[in-house]
Amino acid sequence: MIDHISICWVVAMKSEAFAICKCFNLKNVTHEGPFPIFTDLARRHWLAISGVGRVQAAAATMYLHDISGAQPWAVWVNLGIAGHGRADYGTLFLVDKIVEKSTGRNLYPRPLISSNVSRSVLETVDQPDTNYKSGTLFDMEGAAFFDIACRLSCQQLVLLLKIVSDGPNAKLEGLTDKKIIQLIEQNISSIKKIIKEMEGKSKIEYNRLVEPQDYKIIIKKWHFSKTRRTQLQVFLRKWDTVFPKKDVVSYVEDCSNSNMVLKKISLKLNTYKIEWDKR
Repeated sequence: MIDHISICWVVAMKSEAFAICKCFNLKNVTHEGPFPIFTDLARRHWLAISGVGRVQAAAATMYLHDISGAQPWAVWVNLGIAGHGRADYGTLFLVDKIVEKSTGRNLYPRPLISSNVSRSVLETVDQPDTNYKSGTLFDMEGAAFFDIACRLSCQQLVLLLKIVSDGPNAKLEGLTDKKIIQLIEQNISSIKKIIKEMEGKSKIEYNRLVEPQDYKIIIKKWHFSKTRRTQLQVFLRKWDTVFPKKDVVSYVEDCSNSNMVLKKISLKLNTYKIEWDKR
């Protein structure tokens, strides 16, 4: 397990946070900031309770980023309840389009996961809306969260999960903290599966962005142009996968320049591929 991976949750209400904190054993972080923050012992999962509304959601997302130290490969999740005009009470949706009602903007979350959870459009409004439209979710935070989170991590690592809590046959006025907790708890298995898959995507992004272990050693010993530095990183990532127990620095120590370093590594990698094909 890669310790650098983090999952950053932003929820609007304490009742929405309850099941997530219970599931991942998150505890309150003592601090003097404006939003309640929770994390686990490994500092892998982080959660902020923003309060209701776009401004609060945006501010809490930025604050969680600062206090957690989340890296550009972190997974960002906005989980919460939402109204819907047609779907059954308690249905979990993965949002694939957001309409910001106040501006008319359309935003398109594209988390690369294979989950069979149903997709839906989410309309983010500034006031509670009970004029339910068929096939559309309603919330008050999603657009702002997505707008900020996409600046902090890869867009494919940002997702919005919404659970239907009210609609034509389930009035908003009858919604209680207890009911909200139950809604999330009954979907926690599906949520955990989605997060597990997102962790895998995060690891891929981590491997893409982080400098390979021997990169700094090699560029100090030989001069590499910007283009060759990029090529070196690609080769070193492949090397770490193909030859995890072989020291690449020792392997290229007889090279007199960066061109020879790249050529020698490339030849070794290509030789391995040929041998693999022959098996």
